[in-house]
Amino acid sequence: MLTGQDPTDYSKITEEAKKFQPFFNLWTTLDNWKTSHKSWLHDPFEELDAAKLEETVDAANKTMAQVIRFFRDKEMPGIMKIADQTKQDIDEFKPFVPLALALRTEGMKERHWQVISDKVGFEVKPFEGFTFNNCIEMDLLKHVEICCDIGEKAGKEFNIETSMFKMKKDWEGVDFKLKPFKNTGTYSVAGFDDAMAMLDEHIVLTQTMQFSPFKKPFEAEIEEWNASLLRVSECIDEWIKCQG
Repeated sequence: MLTGQDPTDYSKITEEAKKFQPFFNLWTTLDNWKTSHKSWLHDPFEELDAAKLEETVDAANKTMAQVIRFFRDKEMPGIMKIADQTKQDIDEFKPFVPLALALRTEGMKERHWQVISDKVGFEVKPFEGFTFNNCIEMDLLKHVEICCDIGEKAGKEFNIETSMFKMKKDWEGVDFKLKPFKNTGTYSVAGFDDAMAMLDEHIVLTQTMQFSPFKKPFEAEIEEWNASLLRVSECIDEWIKCQG
């Protein structure tokens, strides 16, 4: 004993921490739920992270179910009342999660909001100061299937749009090399391997897009891009033949 005193017994700390854990889970979950719920409803719609919303709701629902099971046989009616009310609030909000995911799908454009408006029979479009609470007040939960269908379509179209952008961006860094051909004063073209590999990949991807049921907004662009890729492929083939 360096200090000349008996060592402190910490053996009960783990046991006490275990007893405290349900209380900690209740109060931290309740605090996070109230803060998050207020933010989801009233913060600007474009700041709503629907994926995080879904994750938070699922975690809170699971935690509160565990907390309620723990306190059910304890004589703590005040805490049980708070836990039950929080669980009820979560259950009441859960049906709105698919609506948030649908309307906050990356790729939602003006045309998608117009389709939703046409299908539900009234205007549903973000405006200045628009929040998720506005969606709830519009009673869009009654039309959640329509919103989910349009949201899924928007997401698929967005994938095509971003893939097209990436393919075009990829070619910006592709350069061929010109090497002097013997003593002829002319040059041969080299550096085909990487370009051909990317070209084959892009042709397959573009032709897959041509068969997508979500291609309509980009159909002309896809056709033009596919024609460009095939033209480049034919050109490289001819270069290789010529230099072979």
